[in-house]
Amino acid sequence: MSTPLVTDNLAPELAEPVLALAEAARAADGIAALSEHTLLRIRHGAPSGSSRFHVVSDDGRVVGFAFVERVEGEPDAGEVVVDPAHRRAGHGSALLRSVRDDAGPDGVRVWAHGRTPGAVSVAAADGWVPVRELHKMRMPLRDLGPEVPGGPWTAPELPGPELRPEVAEKVRIRPFVVGQDEQAWLDANARAFADHPEQGALTLDDLLQREVEDWFDPRGFFVAATNSGSIAAYHWTKTHADGAGLSDDETVGEVYVVGVDPAWQGSGLGRALTLAGLVHLRDAGLPWVHLYVDGDNEAAVRLYESLGFSMWDTDVMFAPADDRA
Repeated sequence: MSTPLVTDNLAPELAEPVLALAEAARAADGIAALSEHTLLRIRHGAPSGSSRFHVVSDDGRVVGFAFVERVEGEPDAGEVVVDPAHRRAGHGSALLRSVRDDAGPDGVRVWAHGRTPGAVSVAAADGWVPVRELHKMRMPLRDLGPEVPGGPWTAPELPGPELRPEVAEKVRIRPFVVGQDEQAWLDANARAFADHPEQGALTLDDLLQREVEDWFDPRGFFVAATNSGSIAAYHWTKTHADGAGLSDDETVGEVYVVGVDPAWQGSGLGRALTLAGLVHLRDAGLPWVHLYVDGDNEAAVRLYESLGFSMWDTDVMFAPADDRA
């Protein structure tokens, strides 16, 4: 078994094999082992000093990969994937050792998306323990028959995204305007997620990379613009042509991210914008919508349950047992 190659700049000749490996794992497991953010880093590269790429090869073939993102003052956050045809050969353990040995001063955490038995088993065997959960919730946007697993499903009635009069006087909900709203959105996102390094640290390059993705549609990116031109809150929706595990042959939607400036907390903007996005996805004819929410964010879970979402799956973040925060 090869020792992982560790680099902060993934060579172009390695990017395509890594992407092919990720797709093979997604097809075999029914869930993506690498997040969109990681895939963008593989395709476009990463800012200097922000990322580490770990690649395991066997007879010249890429058989394992790990990506780690670094944010100052926080543990490194990583993901690991092994080629389905080369599992149970120690590659997963080798990658976990590699990211741990290479970790920054605050240690490292690794996500297991979908809490697959294989990933959980490898983590436990190597002494990694759960430290965080990210729940995945789903909701039907139209009535689905009994041929759908767990069906029949009934779509809930969605009220209109109404604002309280005193809020409506100060903001207007409208679609994001490409070429105009980028900086205002970045400022709002940083304020809304000041304590959430994975989201709050997004840069203009990160945003522009997403704007050229096939799924990007500004008509499904809603902002609450203030009279002064700032953004008080937003709801960015996303679509998944591959069905995201919810459908075999139809595009489905996602509540990609909802953010509210702390100065506007309690204004009702979060709920109104969420509803605006859900109605947009429903009117586009999509059968399902899903979202991710932190396991300890009980208020958000209650909000989404009140709208008709139910628990579906859970991602788990693991850390080495002897360096848990």
